[in-house]
Amino acid sequence: MENMQNSFKKKGKLFLIPVGLGSADSSYVIPGANSKIVQNLDEFIVENIRSARRFLRSIGYTKDFKDVIFHVIDKHAEESDFPSYVKNTETGRDIGLLSEAGNPCIADPGNKIVAIAHQKNITVTPLVGPSSILLALIASGFNGQSFTFHGYLPLERKKRIQKIKELEKAIRSNRQTQIFMETPYRNQALLQDIITTCNPSSLLCIASNITLENEYIKTMSIAGWNKQTPDLHKQPSVFLLYQEND
Repeated sequence: MENMQNSFKKKGKLFLIPVGLGSADSSYVIPGANSKIVQNLDEFIVENIRSARRFLRSIGYTKDFKDVIFHVIDKHAEESDFPSYVKNTETGRDIGLLSEAGNPCIADPGNKIVAIAHQKNITVTPLVGPSSILLALIASGFNGQSFTFHGYLPLERKKRIQKIKELEKAIRSNRQTQIFMETPYRNQALLQDIITTCNPSSLLCIASNITLENEYIKTMSIAGWNKQTPDLHKQPSVFLLYQEND
């Protein structure tokens, strides 16, 4: 009888928990309903335990972290261990998946956990929160019906410049907004490559520090940016390229 009851026991869910995009007041971008859900969780999958704890406290999480399980999915984690991170859903326990910033699974490894959850018939529930990519897109004035997010461009400069040329070609061919980003301390090098590579009439939107007090979002032609190049060093930024119809 006990085995039969266990076989029908309801599985826990995997909650995708958005994180703020900086150190600003989380209540500005994280719905209060998220906090109520998170309060009931005592197991999380995160990129960094310290920053995850800090975020959880910022939204009112009160449980003692000594009683909380954290699984880490940073660059040192073994993917072969990932299935075990959602194992406790089999006992009915809900688990939370956090990104370092913004929504999980965009430009971070969380998608691999979600894929495993689907394979195991675990319910995946995304919570509402900020996405720097979508916020940048809607603030750019560019095509929001057809766009592509490329993540990080190549590190090697020659390959990066070639990629920028390909993005500009894709805009002309498909009238599609091209979105990408860079590690903050390499922003200036990327911006300089965009300015020197792209057609002066092409449009570039730079969206930095989105949702923060020092938020900066501006769209200009490449020629315009060449005349007034901002200092983006260590400023989390999203870049968007587009061209108006000829």
